[in-house]
Amino acid sequence: MLSSGDPNVRFFGALTYTVKLNSDWQSLSPESLSQLLLQLLNWFLAHSHGPRFITQKLAATLLLVLIKFPELPNSIWPYPVHDVVISASRNTPTVGTREPLDDRVFQSAVQSLDAHDLSLVLLFCTTFAEEISRADVPRQDRPPLYKLLLNSTPHTLAVIKPTLLTAPSSIASPDSFHPVLISVLKSFRAWTIACVSADANAPVVSALAELLPSVIGFLQIESDKSVYATVIDVLIDFMEWADKLVTSESSKILLDLFSSSYAASKIEKVGSNSDDDEGDITGAFLNAFICFGELIAKDIAADLGRPEHRRILELMLELLRIPGFPIEDENVSNRTLEFWDLFVESILYDDDGTLLATDKDVRLSDAQNVMMQVIELLWTKLRLPDSNVAVRWTQDSRDGFFAFRKDVADLIESAYQLVGTRLYSVLVQFVITSVSVTPLDWVGIEASLYVLNGIMQSLTSDPPEFEFFQMLLDSKLFSILSSSPLLRARLTSLSLIASAIPYFQSDAGKKHIPTVVTYLFQCLASPSLALHASRSIFQLCSECATALSGDVPLFLNIYRDMLANGGAIDGIAKERIAGAIAEVLQQGVDDLELRTAYLRDLVDLLGGYAEEAVRLAGDPGAVPDARDIAASVLKSLGMVGKACRRVEDIDDTVTSAAELDHHWNGDGASGRLVKDKIIQIVSAISHMPVFAGDITIRQNATGVLKAGLSEVLPGPFTWPADVIFGYIRDEIVRVEKLDTLQPVLKLAESLVASYSNSQTPDIHDLCGQLLELLYIGALVPNNAITSSLDPDVNQGILDVLGKFLQRYLDVILACPYFESLILQFGVAMVTAKEPLVVKSAIKFWNDLLNLSPDSQSAAVAHATKQVIDIAGPPLLSAVAAAAGGACPRSLITEYAKIIKSFFRTNTGSAEKWLTTALQIESCPPDKAKARRVFVEKLARLRGRPPTETIVKDFWIAERGQTCDYV
Repeated sequence: MLSSGDPNVRFFGALTYTVKLNSDWQSLSPESLSQLLLQLLNWFLAHSHGPRFITQKLAATLLLVLIKFPELPNSIWPYPVHDVVISASRNTPTVGTREPLDDRVFQSAVQSLDAHDLSLVLLFCTTFAEEISRADVPRQDRPPLYKLLLNSTPHTLAVIKPTLLTAPSSIASPDSFHPVLISVLKSFRAWTIACVSADANAPVVSALAELLPSVIGFLQIESDKSVYATVIDVLIDFMEWADKLVTSESSKILLDLFSSSYAASKIEKVGSNSDDDEGDITGAFLNAFICFGELIAKDIAADLGRPEHRRILELMLELLRIPGFPIEDENVSNRTLEFWDLFVESILYDDDGTLLATDKDVRLSDAQNVMMQVIELLWTKLRLPDSNVAVRWTQDSRDGFFAFRKDVADLIESAYQLVGTRLYSVLVQFVITSVSVTPLDWVGIEASLYVLNGIMQSLTSDPPEFEFFQMLLDSKLFSILSSSPLLRARLTSLSLIASAIPYFQSDAGKKHIPTVVTYLFQCLASPSLALHASRSIFQLCSECATALSGDVPLFLNIYRDMLANGGAIDGIAKERIAGAIAEVLQQGVDDLELRTAYLRDLVDLLGGYAEEAVRLAGDPGAVPDARDIAASVLKSLGMVGKACRRVEDIDDTVTSAAELDHHWNGDGASGRLVKDKIIQIVSAISHMPVFAGDITIRQNATGVLKAGLSEVLPGPFTWPADVIFGYIRDEIVRVEKLDTLQPVLKLAESLVASYSNSQTPDIHDLCGQLLELLYIGALVPNNAITSSLDPDVNQGILDVLGKFLQRYLDVILACPYFESLILQFGVAMVTAKEPLVVKSAIKFWNDLLNLSPDSQSAAVAHATKQVIDIAGPPLLSAVAAAAGGACPRSLITEYAKIIKSFFRTNTGSAEKWLTTALQIESCPPDKAKARRVFVEKLARLRGRPPTETIVKDFWIAERGQTCDYV
């Protein structure tokens, strides 16, 4: 194949060597390696005049031999670069030189290479450095390869140094010299980075670093874009490893270069958007300039007065003046943000991250002026485009622009410690001035509000900025914002209001709440703003409830209109407003009767909305709309329920527990009527036939019923246990789709958990009924004992049983369905198909095994032991099968947990049961012995930490696939 006249066939010949080495390299004996290397080197020389891709592949294959046999180069090929040079100079392959030529003779051999042979050697050197630096080279094989690389560096330097030391002005034949120069630069770059990776402190690294000034000199060659771009690549790589590769001499040369008039001319061309032939060169130089800026940002911050530093700062500012939006066509602005981040950080913090005493720092004023200029230029950049510009943007352009805005906000937030209230004042004054002139600069106003929002999010309690924000509220901004043609301006203002909640909580801010509330409710009418406005309303009502208590009637009227608009306003917005009103009632209205009256009005509004869902449900074509309304009503009630939870800072001492109980639970009491109305709405929607199989309806309905389960005192959402049980019973009995039982089972779990404290009535009988209901209504139709038809239901049942285990162990032990629920279902789920079900089952059994006898009565402790004695054999039999290779790799840790618990709490019984489970008549003697040893180890450990490792090892051995477990 390598002798073929077809280049593609020759390539596949070289590739065949590569594939064979990768797949079957172990079949090679050390004695045959030298012959293989000699043969490959011969082909490498023979094909040097052919297509480069063939030569490249042969070079990589040569080096693959070294990578596959990293321990042998010293004996087989100790001087690869030396031998390739000699081979090229003599056109005869030479491998395994024991005594290399002395430096003078070797240098003569290098000088004898013509341009073609030199390029061939450089190709090998570049490939050498790249191949051994590849990520897929095993870490343990790298030290000998790196040693070979470092030992070969003197020979590589002898090859590349003469070219790099050539003065650009002395180049007589550019057409023949430039291709060689490019090859030398690429080899120099690859070799240097590889050496730094191998040992950054090696002496050869310093020898390579000393050549950087010579490389910088080649920037004079602008006539060849390829040469220029390659030089830039070298500079950028060196700057990324600056602490190892940029010497003090190189650093001074780079500083002079990037602060020179030459740099200024290049940046001027970037800003001019000229389409001349120098575009590639200008772009390449810009990459290096920005990289250098990031490199010395800290130095610039330390000495702002140095002329070169001032010049670089000016040029960095000039980059921000480049016209255009920061998208694909103008990404320079975005790339400079990292420099300004580093600059600010270096001004504000020392090397240990400690905030500097800026009031004593003479740099502060100068740095503030610089950053104010930066922010002003960035403010211009983040202004929104005109509609005729934005319409031509791709999605990537839009995403890039708004990502830039976010990055700018982050920069301004960090820089705000430096510039302080000066910036806030300037932005506020701009907005106030802008709303007083015609035409209004809505784009500028939005940009200012955007920056103010970013600053506001980082402010702490009662900052001086609040005085300026008050000036903003006193202006006519919010009275005209609702009529702004720029939607984004209103959107940004909503975010600003949400960020300013701490201000509205202050005494000065409370008087401005009506202004922003009016504006927020106006924004609800816009579908594009409703979600954001409702979020801000909810936050404001939650955090400033007392100040808004007098506005509840207004809120209820607005909410009534919202519900009347049907689908015109987003459902989530409606739900948030209901929750917001409830927050004000709970926290802001002290009078219980008045609070209840308002709550009744709110519930009546939702009841009327629910009636709309019932009406629409009668029309088959309107069922989806009915479902959306019904789900929204329930979700709104759930949010009201969460808001009505008692909070610690609400003083209920004026109302006794007895008075509260009568108010919320007494027959005919106003609070009881509200509670009855709520449960009536929940039941009416849940029991509608058209919603029988809708899990969202179930989730939202159970969310309402769970809202008060954690409450201690009576309230509008604290129903007796039998009411909640009645709902659970009705839902389980009439279930049509088993998967809709999941939220109902979650409610049952919460019920069992919540009614377990001493202050609640005894519900043992109710719990017994619940267990019966689980068996008859969920377990039997789910057929869970023999299969896992519905894993969500199975997991839900396990979770409920787990709560019984924690709270009502005596009830579950006395249940007539104990055997079916525990000994059959509980054991079966340990080997279910769904991992989450298995984990829940194992948690259940672990909880049972780890119950403390001291916390139980003697009767319960005895019953618990009986359960373990009965369930132990079948349970450990199922676990043994899983741990013996039947379970997937991801679950072996889970099964190890239950084995660990068994042997910690019931060592003797567990040893007997597991031994029985692992005994198989057809088991080979060696495997039977291994199983006995496995059980003996577990018995000795008694559940101590190494247990899990032993179980994993057993799983691997039984599975018979050692490589299958990592």
